[in-house]
Amino acid sequence: MSPLIKTDKDYASWIEELSQRYRKSQIKAAIHVNSEMLQFYWSLGRDMVTLHAESRWGDKILKSLSDDLRKALPGIKGLSETSVGYAKRFYMLYNKYFTIHPQLVGEFQENAIWRIPWGHHKYIIDRFFNEPEKAMSFVQKTLENGWSRNVLLN
Repeated sequence: MSPLIKTDKDYASWIEELSQRYRKSQIKAAIHVNSEMLQFYWSLGRDMVTLHAESRWGDKILKSLSDDLRKALPGIKGLSETSVGYAKRFYMLYNKYFTIHPQLVGEFQENAIWRIPWGHHKYIIDRFFNEPEKAMSFVQKTLENGWSRNVLLN
């Protein structure tokens, strides 16, 4: 880069603006990926509940499902037996708040549960699985206040 460009204030300002736009794009991409993964976990949990997986395939279905998914998707993380169990509880915890109709999918996707990280949901599930109203309250507060997992724990 020429010394003339380095000292040009408009150029420096443009670089700063581009940097900020890039960072915002990265954040938006991460949020979108998180939302998609949460929707996958939601659908996995819904399938386990609606298919009556445990009564149909036995008590070891979480382990079998995890093992078989990891074989089908080698190298993919987030498919442990524990994660599969969380997916079911994720669906069960928030299910009563949502009825999905094709015309409302956009509204459903905009909901707060899709906008906080999976790790936050696991903490909320552990603490408030039997108290869905409190769980939703903590989802909203996390979103409104930008709480980290450590703040959420406290």
